Amino acid sequence: MERKELETATAHVTYLRGLLAIPIGMLFIITGLGNLGWGPLGNPLVFLGFLLVLGAAWLGINRYYNDHYGRVTRSHRQQLRYTIASFILFPAAMIGGPILDASVDLPVSAFAAAFALAMLAWFAICVGLRMRHLIIWGALLVAGLLPVWEAMADKISVAWLPIGVATIAAGILDHWALVRAYGPAKDLNHESSDVAA
Repeated sequence: MERKELETATAHVTYLRGLLAIPIGMLFIITGLGNLGWGPLGNPLVFLGFLLVLGAAWLGINRYYNDHYGRVTRSHRQQLRYTIASFILFPAAMIGGPILDASVDLPVSAFAAAFALAMLAWFAICVGLRMRHLIIWGALLVAGLLPVWEAMADKISVAWLPIGVATIAAGILDHWALVRAYGPAKDLNHESSDVAA
């Protein structure tokens, strides 16, 4: 196998750990619901409890992937591309989108649209866009650009909800892609489960 093919496979194993997106997507949803004052999530202590549970879930899922699919160390080039893309795209979407929504009275959700565009760009730069990414993040982009958002009193908090759902859906599909590409999870020999590309 050529080095380029190995690096591509490494990137896919790293980024297809899709179940890690479930607690992140849930965090987005409870953030939106908490900001909207929905039920017990309006209480900071309950919100903190949810954060702890989601953090523990993320760590457990990460351990599952390490135990069953091994750990992969990205090449310096991959890591640099990942870091630059992440530090440019996500702050632009998660800060710029809400600022635009708060300062300009638009009938669309700049936050949801910017997040969808950031995810599409991130996958294009870091992994390579697949049809599942185009469908999920394209659907979020369309939802963000529908002219229905001006009727919402707090459209930034509401936008967290479809962002969370899209994050969870994309993660589940990425996990299925991992299983299809590399087979079902199996216990690994821990002494040889860390691979570098």
